[in-house]
Amino acid sequence: MSDVVLVAVNDSRAAFRAAEVAVDYARRLGASLRVVTVREPGALDRHPDSIEPAVLARHAELAAEAALSHVAALGTAAGVEVSFSRRSGRVAAEILAEAREIKATLIVVALVDRPGNATPYIGSHTLRVLEFSGVPVMVVPLRGAS
Repeated sequence: MSDVVLVAVNDSRAAFRAAEVAVDYARRLGASLRVVTVREPGALDRHPDSIEPAVLARHAELAAEAALSHVAALGTAAGVEVSFSRRSGRVAAEILAEAREIKATLIVVALVDRPGNATPYIGSHTLRVLEFSGVPVMVVPLRGAS
């Protein structure tokens, strides 16, 4: 297998839906799947002071583990080879760097679908990935998920 599909995930339902689609595409293409999570430095600083930084950091770590475990199970069930990468930095830049390093043939990301928003939208990280990617990017909506 020389083709690699890259999917960027976090612990959101939208990212899990994107992972499902990425696994399906990898299976159909006979490609392997690379799963990347990106921790943005300073992201935890935006939370209220009442929450201990160590607790927030542990939650972020557990969320990343849950996301990776979920995608691993999807890949195993579909017979797709799955590998993982954890990165730290600016989200879009890290996704693009991962894609270049592994020579991804496709990047899969989720459309932002947050409670309280009337419609899903393309987030700033995804816009940057779309703008600067050298390979096709698939943006997956949550709606329509089974």
